[in-house]
Amino acid sequence: MKYKKLMASVTALGIVSGMFSVSASAAASDDFSGYVLMNIPYSQFYSAENSEIGDVDAITSATNKTGNYGKTGGAYHSGVTAGTAEDGSVAAVGKDNGSKVQGVIWAVKVDSIDAVKALGGSEITDESSVTVATMGHGSTNSTVLNGYQALSEAPAYSYYVLDSAPANYLELDGSSFKAGSDSASSKSIDVSASYGTHWGDVQLEIGEAEEASDKIINAMVITAEDGTTKGLYHLDQIWSFNQIAWNIDATEGLDGKKITGIRYYCSVKDADVADTSVPAYENYVYDYNVDVDVSEVYTGEVTGKFRNEKGLDINGLPADAQNVKARVYFTTGGRNAEYSYITPVTVNNRDGFDMEYVDVNGTRVSIEKGSVTDSTGAVTNFGELTDGTEYTVDFTCDNYYIRSIKVVYNASENVEDSESESSVADSSASSAASSSTSSKTSSAASSSSSKASSQAATKSTSNPTTGSAAGGIMGAAAILGGAVLASRRKKN
Repeated sequence: MKYKKLMASVTALGIVSGMFSVSASAAASDDFSGYVLMNIPYSQFYSAENSEIGDVDAITSATNKTGNYGKTGGAYHSGVTAGTAEDGSVAAVGKDNGSKVQGVIWAVKVDSIDAVKALGGSEITDESSVTVATMGHGSTNSTVLNGYQALSEAPAYSYYVLDSAPANYLELDGSSFKAGSDSASSKSIDVSASYGTHWGDVQLEIGEAEEASDKIINAMVITAEDGTTKGLYHLDQIWSFNQIAWNIDATEGLDGKKITGIRYYCSVKDADVADTSVPAYENYVYDYNVDVDVSEVYTGEVTGKFRNEKGLDINGLPADAQNVKARVYFTTGGRNAEYSYITPVTVNNRDGFDMEYVDVNGTRVSIEKGSVTDSTGAVTNFGELTDGTEYTVDFTCDNYYIRSIKVVYNASENVEDSESESSVADSSASSAASSSTSSKTSSAASSSSSKASSQAATKSTSNPTTGSAAGGIMGAAAILGGAVLASRRKKN
């Protein structure tokens, strides 16, 4: 059976833990001065820590995951996530109730309990209990949260009175928050970037953040070399201690820059939530020094049009794009996806197949039929287009991340090969120049940025969500709305 243990640490201000231990009756009085755990809205938490925040309204929360305490235990959410099924069992209802993460659970130094109550939250005590649930792989997983853990499903500004001083905290200043104590440890680690994953435009792999690996993640802040700081949200951007991602629609200002720091706000993790006791609250702040260049995300509109079964025209690429390559394929999706390859594939050493990226010559992706054979004699063909099929086009580029697009192949729209190539080139170049004016000026053309952007060739396949990156795929309507050549002739 677990038990509450007194902290033995000394904070950066020299305050011995336990010094502010209070009784329930003292906490109820106006004389209370000490520390509480509190549900703090993201905007207020990150502002107090001098960090900018992305547009939370632009984020589509993974609403069926908010009841996963392992991933969201450092945050609080709106709406209940657990209900009772007809047979009396626990049912996951978070998605139906629009449950969404709202903010950070963090320690706050306060001078008056009345000031805390005036914020409008609920008091959580050791006797508090709530059940959270999430649906995954066809089954419901539920957890009973006790004591301060019940803050996860309590309203904003709900609080739990701590019996000792934490190492890190904010301060309540009237009805707002300000920086308090940060007793942070610091070290340098390696971080890598990839692009266009299931989670977002940019994803950072932070496997060396070992100190945070066994902790609850309450908040994270990314700092760029130019001083830009961005706070992240759970589920949409924070999925685990070693994987974070963002779409620039919600969090702009980090792409095209060098990331120099990642700060973690963590708290003690309950190793066994199956019993009714909880560990004594402790929190931690880790500053990781990093050095990773993030490619600029191109925001101009890119469209594609199959010229015929031998070529695909791409319009809207940035005029200053360097070394653009593409791959084209069709997939049924799902956990065991089946692929139809248009651009070439190669056999890897596991007798699987890797899609190759081919050069985009000007604005043209050439298509040729071929096949490869693995060591077992299995043959995979490529280059065979199917009428009416919507194909995915992925890109790599040395100085941009260019989002994937969708293009439908319609055989009836094929254009004769004898059509003037100069006419096509002139039209495409004009479109590219026009689109590039809407893009930011690239600041990631260094050799290290080239190394980072080349990792976009490997699409993430291990993420715990099957959704595509928000805004990462153009609709068929946008694709068919590209420039059409007036001089083309249809095949008979």
